Amino acid sequence: MKSPYFYLHWVIGWCNFTLTASSIYLYLGVPLMMREYGWSGTDIGLFQVSGLPVMLKFLMASPIDLFRFRQSNYLKWSALLGGGFICCLTMLSLADIEITAFKTLFIIAVCTTLITSWLDVPINAFAIQRFPENERPKTGAIRSAVTALASVVGGGAMLLVYARFGWAWPFYIFGLMALLCGVLLYIAHARYPLIESESFNSENPSTVTSRGSLFVMWKGYFQRPDMVMWNIILVLYFPFIGAAWLYLKPVMLDLGLSIDNIAWIASCSGVFAALSGFCYSLCIARISPYRALFAFSVMNVIALLGMCLAVAMEWSDWRLICAVFVVAIALGLSSGVLFGLIMIHSRPHLSASDYGLQTSLFSLSRILVPISAGIILDRTGYVGMFAWLVAGALVACCLSFYWMFKKEKS
Repeated sequence: MKSPYFYLHWVIGWCNFTLTASSIYLYLGVPLMMREYGWSGTDIGLFQVSGLPVMLKFLMASPIDLFRFRQSNYLKWSALLGGGFICCLTMLSLADIEITAFKTLFIIAVCTTLITSWLDVPINAFAIQRFPENERPKTGAIRSAVTALASVVGGGAMLLVYARFGWAWPFYIFGLMALLCGVLLYIAHARYPLIESESFNSENPSTVTSRGSLFVMWKGYFQRPDMVMWNIILVLYFPFIGAAWLYLKPVMLDLGLSIDNIAWIASCSGVFAALSGFCYSLCIARISPYRALFAFSVMNVIALLGMCLAVAMEWSDWRLICAVFVVAIALGLSSGVLFGLIMIHSRPHLSASDYGLQTSLFSLSRILVPISAGIILDRTGYVGMFAWLVAGALVACCLSFYWMFKKEKS
């Protein structure tokens, strides 16, 4: 990546990696330990409810723009919330699962999710302020790559750390990673000033908004040109391929693959998703994000059709593995272009508010679509579920084509 912004991309990527890996470990790794120590299925299910604060990111984001520090607003908010994140990790390290009550662990998990979701906002708003517009899509592609790698680390490597060293050590490691994030972010703050044309608006609270104007900020976001179409695409574009990713392990299990083979395939597919996002970041300057959005929507349809065919034919050999890898590649590319466009559609002087709104819309559809997919699965089986996901992806594909045509024409 030959870019003067290479270091800043690396820092923001590391911060996103740390937050995502710790969240994945908390909600995919810890339930395995809960089961290991005899906790009930109800306890494990209720524990997932502690992840709901991520849907309220739009409410957490707005105070960051309403109650601003006079200088370095997003850096100071990151430092403040980062301290809370380290405190939560310390509390988790002390809450040994062998002796901790469910209520206590649940409360700590809710606090951790709240802080993690909140901290994500000023970190990425910091990036939006310091990247020129042509660099922001690359940030989304890199985020897609590190998210996929975080799933491998948080859902795999940290389980090995737990098995070898005990309950507290994964949280110690995440705490050290968070401290490193703070140091690197401070260095980036000194090295990369605000984009000159945006410096005044970004640092002067009176030019942005007055306190109590929460509704005005949200209204301003939706009133900009083409925002209706963008938000429809934001809601509909990703959740269908995301739901397919969620159900891949149950599909492979029901088609007769062993747990060990599923673990290897899942890890390798996570690497494929990361590599696809990284490769997109390398060639992002050569392709319009709107063309990429349409091209990757076509790939989503192809990937979902491949999985539909695999379950219909009951393949459990290399053909199923190929279909899974295609889904992984489509997932990495789609999330990369989508997060890049989220960066582009965030106003630099209200980065936190706009970023929080968009990611809340994104998260809401990611939760609702898998739920509806599960209902369809129970009624019609895997073929019916994947057919429904294909239909949804086709709608997103048509919308992406219309938007690309409109943007390229203008």
